[in-house]
Amino acid sequence: MKKLLSYIIVCLAVINVSAQDDIYPAPAYNGVLYIKNATIHVGNGQVIQNGAIKVNNGKIEQVGANVTVPSEGKVIDAQGKHVYPGLILSNSQLGLVEVSSVRATSDGTEIGELNPNIRSVVAYNTDSKLINTLKSNGILLVNV
Repeated sequence: MKKLLSYIIVCLAVINVSAQDDIYPAPAYNGVLYIKNATIHVGNGQVIQNGAIKVNNGKIEQVGANVTVPSEGKVIDAQGKHVYPGLILSNSQLGLVEVSSVRATSDGTEIGELNPNIRSVVAYNTDSKLINTLKSNGILLVNV
């Protein structure tokens, strides 16, 4: 019975390991790429409806509503999609925790399970060193 149970556990572990995705970076696209019909959030508050983006050899060359999309190059139709100039960090404690091992810098954990008195607006540290690190890594928006 122990052998059978051990065999089943090993089989389940092997199946679980083999089901994981292989993570390899996508190859760089060398050529002209167009993204059309997208709602483009420029990053300065401006929103372009049904706009287009031209990317040439990995560099953004044109963004706007008047970008002509020719037939050559790869064209992605982003109808109904939103395009942002950075990544979005949807769940974080940015500005609430500076160093997790130092309790004084952890404003996200209070005693008790229910704390309606906690306000992240008051506890948010605008001088956090992590903000510049995230910016340089491409994080544009953060949900605190």
